[in-house]
Amino acid sequence: MKLEKSTLNMIEIEAGILNSDPFYNQIVNDKEILSMEEIMAEIKESLELGAERYLIKEEEEYVGILEVLMVNPNDGYTWLGLLEIKKEHQSKGYGYKALNLFYEMMKERQVEKFRLGVISGNEPGHRFWQRQGMRPVKFTMKKNKEIVVYEKKI
Repeated sequence: MKLEKSTLNMIEIEAGILNSDPFYNQIVNDKEILSMEEIMAEIKESLELGAERYLIKEEEEYVGILEVLMVNPNDGYTWLGLLEIKKEHQSKGYGYKALNLFYEMMKERQVEKFRLGVISGNEPGHRFWQRQGMRPVKFTMKKNKEIVVYEKKI
């Protein structure tokens, strides 16, 4: 498995990954399928904040997306902004493998801890992150949704 820097011309690949999980999209975006315009707006918003966006590649197939924000302007912490595995590849260990690549990247950059947010209604997300040793540190709101902020020391 490897991380490949995503570019705006890879939006169709990203759309295939993002729209493979209608449950996640419904919880996060209140709709099951995102338009290309919505995906492009999300990517541009992330890039404007300084995020790095990667496609997760297993052999010759793109299986997910990982986004890193080295310094979140809201709190000064490093954030894992997105880790999404294509629905057909979930529960096969790809998320865990991608997370290990993320940990290696953070160790190389001398990051000691990071944060991420999970919408309260995303029970599969909470279970996954809790199994990875993430601990809730606070609750916040974004776009009228309650978010649990998790933190982990690397």
